[in-house]
Amino acid sequence: MINKCEKIPDEARMPPRFADACVRCANCMAVCPVSRVTPTFPGPKQAGPGAQRFRLPSEASVDDWITLCTGCKLCDTVCPSGVPISRMNLLAKAKYLREQGRKPRDWVLARSDLYGESASRLATVVNPLMKNTVIRKILDSVLEIDARRELPSYERQTFHRWFRARPVAAGGFTQGRVAYFHGCFVDTNETDVGKAVVALLESQGLEVALPPQNCCGLPRLGIGDFRGAREMGARNIASLLPVVRDGVDVVFSSTSCGMMLRHDYSQILGLAGAEELAEHLFDVSEYLLSLYDDKKITPAFLPVKVKAAYFAPCHLRAMNIGLPALELLGLVPGLDVQSVDADCCGLGGLYGFKKENCAVAEAIGGDLAKAVARIKPDIVITDCEGCRMQIRHLTGLKVVHPVQLLRDSLKPLPVTG
Repeated sequence: MINKCEKIPDEARMPPRFADACVRCANCMAVCPVSRVTPTFPGPKQAGPGAQRFRLPSEASVDDWITLCTGCKLCDTVCPSGVPISRMNLLAKAKYLREQGRKPRDWVLARSDLYGESASRLATVVNPLMKNTVIRKILDSVLEIDARRELPSYERQTFHRWFRARPVAAGGFTQGRVAYFHGCFVDTNETDVGKAVVALLESQGLEVALPPQNCCGLPRLGIGDFRGAREMGARNIASLLPVVRDGVDVVFSSTSCGMMLRHDYSQILGLAGAEELAEHLFDVSEYLLSLYDDKKITPAFLPVKVKAAYFAPCHLRAMNIGLPALELLGLVPGLDVQSVDADCCGLGGLYGFKKENCAVAEAIGGDLAKAVARIKPDIVITDCEGCRMQIRHLTGLKVVHPVQLLRDSLKPLPVTG
């Protein structure tokens, strides 16, 4: 067990009055994916404001079921009183894990940024090892990383190395400059998503910059490591604030990273400069759609005869920005895209890889898999890397980020000169 003496910062403490604002309407209970599949978790109403009224910092945590919360934030999106239920659950989870001790498995999973670059360079060795039955059994028994979950493969060339080495045509960037926060998973595991973001932005006359950046800190926050999350966040703010102060907006392609940067840095971690940065942070589809609505860009797409299912991730809905990717996809001629009627994929980032949570994660994802099956799509589209992994796992279908389909549908630029 790993048990660091760690104090939750005062900015992250939950004022008692928030619990009293709960009117017990049970809206949060209706959308909670966890309480729907297991009676062990009492649901957000009881786990959040209900239990919060009796939690004292001086007393030991007794609600071990709090670790079943996935942090999807769906409860926050439906609360009519604005009670920060997910924040209550996170603080309770952090206190419980500090007292009980975090498992070595949690340390390993939450710090992929420390070994991702090396794993990429050794991808030809690492990837087969991670698929090896014996290795998976060892990981299952020793670290409790469930052997039923396929681990993501690493790319041999990271996205940031590709970006720095690629040839860039001079001129033609009529719409100015935009910075890209790519996140860890794009950098080492899904580099094509990053390449699609760059191609899509550049096709619309935007010069793309790649400022120095670290992991957003969400994996650490998810295991209650406030100190680690704050360190990651402070570094990113120090790097990104000068960029936005120079008049350059920042886009992200991961809705989980985006939620962390736009909301959790300020609302949970209380980091200085977080609110100023958040004003200039945009989901990449949200950013492109705003330029299209303002008639600053006119994306031209080739007809695509594909039937697609689009799933809106939990963290996208929690940002309350609508479904910008779905609107952009509607501009592609011939694309038959239908929205998936399901609340949560169930993976919850690192949550679904943990042996004690795997069955819950798959049960939650069962509704999503059935909803996708009813549509009978050729492909599935979603903005979250965790959702893409889970949907592939549950359905066996091809799953892509919206920017990948949009990039592949672009009309070739006319050759000049």
